[in-house]
Amino acid sequence: MRTDTTVRDVMHREFLGVSESDSLPEAAALLVDEETNCLVVVRGGEPVGRLESRDALDALLDATGAAGASGAETDPADFTVGDAMGPPLPAVSPDDSLAAVEERLVAEGADRVVAVADGEAVGVVTDGDALAAGAPRTGAGADGFGDEGAAGDLRSKGTVLSTAAAADSDAERGAEATMDPEATRPAAGGSRDEPAGTDGDADPVAEAASGASTQGVCENCGALVPDLVTANGQAVCPNCREI
Repeated sequence: MRTDTTVRDVMHREFLGVSESDSLPEAAALLVDEETNCLVVVRGGEPVGRLESRDALDALLDATGAAGASGAETDPADFTVGDAMGPPLPAVSPDDSLAAVEERLVAEGADRVVAVADGEAVGVVTDGDALAAGAPRTGAGADGFGDEGAAGDLRSKGTVLSTAAAADSDAERGAEATMDPEATRPAAGGSRDEPAGTDGDADPVAEAASGASTQGVCENCGALVPDLVTANGQAVCPNCREI
C-alpha cells in the first residue's frame, strides 16, 4: 500500500443512504436489491445512524411476532428506519490516510467507515476497499518480470535466459569453433596467423625465433646489421655469433 493513499483516493462517492422517516420494509427491500448489508442513515446530509440488514430483519420479525401475540393489527409498513437503525458508522476525513482507516476499522470492529466533510457524508470506504488498496500490485511494482528483452532472451519454452547466461553461451560457441579442425585449418593461399597488410610476407619476429636472419640491432654489441641471427636465445650479428 502506498503510504500517501488517502480516504479520498478509494472512497465510494455514490453510496446508499436513507432517512430516519423512510419505510423500514422499503429500506429492507433496498438492502436485498442492492446486495449490501448496510445503509447510511442521513439527516439533511449528516450521517446519524446506520441500518444493517440484521437490524432491519430483527425489527420486522419483532413487529410480526408482537402483532400475533396481542392479536392487534400491526402493519410492518408503519415501521420506519428510525425504529431499527443503529449508531452511526465511524466517521473519517477524506484527507485521512488509508492506514489510519484500517486501524479504525479494526479498533471499532466495523466493516466500513463514512467520510465526512463539513458535516455531510461524502463517501464510504469498506474493509474490502482498504484490503484492495493495500494489496501488492501486479505489473508496475512487479514491472518487467518475465518481459521479453528485459533480462535477456525469452526462449520458446518460456524460460528466461539472463544476459550473463547469454555471454556464457557465446563463449562456449567460440570455444567450439576453436576446437573445430575445419576452423583451425589455414585457408588456401595464406596462413591463418598472417597479420593484416603483410600480403603473405614473412613475419620478422617469427623468423628471428626460428633462427633465420633478419635486419635489426645486435643485442650483444648494439650494431645495426641486415642479417641478425638467433644464438643462445639472443638476436645477434654474425660477428658476435662466432664469439
